[in-house]
Amino acid sequence: MLLVKAYLAQPQVKQVLSKKPTEEGFSLIELVVVVAVLAILAAIAIPAFTSINDEARVSGAKTTLANLTKECAVKLVGTGSKAYQLPTLNSYQMSVPLGSAGVCGNTDIYQATPTAGINLPTFVLDAASGGKTCTVAASGSNRGLGCTGGSW
Repeated sequence: MLLVKAYLAQPQVKQVLSKKPTEEGFSLIELVVVVAVLAILAAIAIPAFTSINDEARVSGAKTTLANLTKECAVKLVGTGSKAYQLPTLNSYQMSVPLGSAGVCGNTDIYQATPTAGINLPTFVLDAASGGKTCTVAASGSNRGLGCTGGSW
């Protein structure tokens, strides 16, 4: 019994035994506040991320159309080859509705059309005139992204 009394009389043991169990960890209110703050941050960040993602898709489509016409011009001058391969994009389909698909020429009209279910504008580049036109999507918050007054 003296051994137990001596052990309990030590200052370190007294300190451990005098601690209340509620002094450790987080309270339920603190956890709820943290979850609420994270929910608010997510509500702000997700729409911003979606908008940035759509802007990147539109920019990629426009850049690909411009690069396609430049590639054709370089091939015609450098090698005389008129063949090209339509690039693939994540959210857009590339097509050549007029002229010969896969063959460079001044009559080609290059078009980037959003894939089904994506409400982004359609972009058209006329290689002969250098005209750049676009068509606003039927619906969606980013339906006119990158398309102002029918041109880009």
